[in-house]
Amino acid sequence: MSTETSGLQPQKRALGYWVTAFIFGNLVSSLVYVALQPDASTDSVVRTSTMAASAFCMWAVFCVVAHRFCVANNTTLRDGFGLSITRRDWLVGIPVGLASQFVLVNVVTWPFAQLFPDAFSFDEVSRRATELTDQAQGLWIVVLVLVVVVGAPIAEEILYRGVLQNGATALLGAFPGLVTTAAIFALVHFSPVEIPGLFAFALVLGLLRKKSGRLGLPIATHMAFNVAGLLLVALV
Repeated sequence: MSTETSGLQPQKRALGYWVTAFIFGNLVSSLVYVALQPDASTDSVVRTSTMAASAFCMWAVFCVVAHRFCVANNTTLRDGFGLSITRRDWLVGIPVGLASQFVLVNVVTWPFAQLFPDAFSFDEVSRRATELTDQAQGLWIVVLVLVVVVGAPIAEEILYRGVLQNGATALLGAFPGLVTTAAIFALVHFSPVEIPGLFAFALVLGLLRKKSGRLGLPIATHMAFNVAGLLLVALV
């Protein structure tokens, strides 16, 4: 059996599961955000808690749908996707994640910055991370770290390198499926200036998933990447 499947045969219907998770996850997230109604005059504590609640609800939908996908294929998230992080995952994933943030993203973004210096300036590329760090103060920095460094990598890797990459490779083949998954991952962040860097990083994550046959390594890599991103905007 291919290491890509890791005990879970790729299913074309995985694409349907991904679409379901994406639509309902974002819908629930938006409803929660609107219900809590933060605005420009709201203090940072409320804005941070609203962001955390909205993100948690979206990821909960992602994980529930991914679980249902595994149940439909007579397996579990752990067995089907290799959902565990080993010591080796950390040893490999941390340096790869840091290199991706500090080197890969800059190299990929550089040509665009030469062509469109204003649109692809450091401030514009890092705007999302800067807004997040500016909102969090005091103990709420811990909440921000849990959301960005822990929650996002786990939920996104389960849905994208787990469910979506399985479906895309089953439908298109290994390499086209990996590239398609990376492109979708970059596009759904809805930030044009981040697309080149996120696409390149998503290719790295997809290759790690393919080579290891598990989600543990891309999750560890994604966590390190996000930590580096927060540190970058906090220290600059």
